[in-house]
Amino acid sequence: MQGQSRCYAGAVPEHERSILAMISIIIPVYNEERIIRKVLGGLQYGDSIEVIVVDGGSRDRTVEFAAQYPVKVIQSIKNRAVQMNKGAEASSGDMLLFLHADCLLEEGSLKAIQDSLRDGYDGGCLCQRINSTNFIFRCIEASGSLRAKCLKVFYGDQAIFVRKDIFLKVGGFDNIPLFEDILFSKKIKKEGKTMVLNKKVFVSPRRWEENGIVKATFINWLLTFGFLLNVPYDRLKKLYHDIR
Repeated sequence: MQGQSRCYAGAVPEHERSILAMISIIIPVYNEERIIRKVLGGLQYGDSIEVIVVDGGSRDRTVEFAAQYPVKVIQSIKNRAVQMNKGAEASSGDMLLFLHADCLLEEGSLKAIQDSLRDGYDGGCLCQRINSTNFIFRCIEASGSLRAKCLKVFYGDQAIFVRKDIFLKVGGFDNIPLFEDILFSKKIKKEGKTMVLNKKVFVSPRRWEENGIVKATFINWLLTFGFLLNVPYDRLKKLYHDIR
């Protein structure tokens, strides 16, 4: 494909899907110098893969370290939804994969995403695997997989992927401080066929461990219930900061 994108007039013909599946991996970052080299060093690179790091104004060496890899680095304000939208705007791929900076992809994940397009799917996510032997994380993973498979509601740390034409059609991520991933997955569910791949995305347990597993999990539940009850975002954001 030589880095070219295409506009879709409709569904992708069966015989073209495997050819068109160039993937743009979009990674929003902010002060991630401790882990950015690990995630970028663990990625696959090639003609059918583009990596875009969207920095939200880091004050550490995140940008410097990212520039050591064959990636495109662009600047944005610090807002994950805005950063991901800017990454998508700068992308050349037919499929977009949104990856958090503390997540690693299982080998073969990108091919599985490309195959999903060939098989007629328009988006989805991977199976979350938290990098810890603590049993409570197995419960968190199981509940997340159940939600994703039954409701087709995906969280950002499950590595959401979507066809670019679908992304553009739904208007990308809503410019909100929280739950942009949930709203986005609901939008793409209405416009296309989504799935949960068997491939894993390995997630750092740092957020749970730094704040206490029970506390972080409880606050996550409160945030979700508050979101479902339409609690104002500014109130929810105060709770969210307690675990960041």
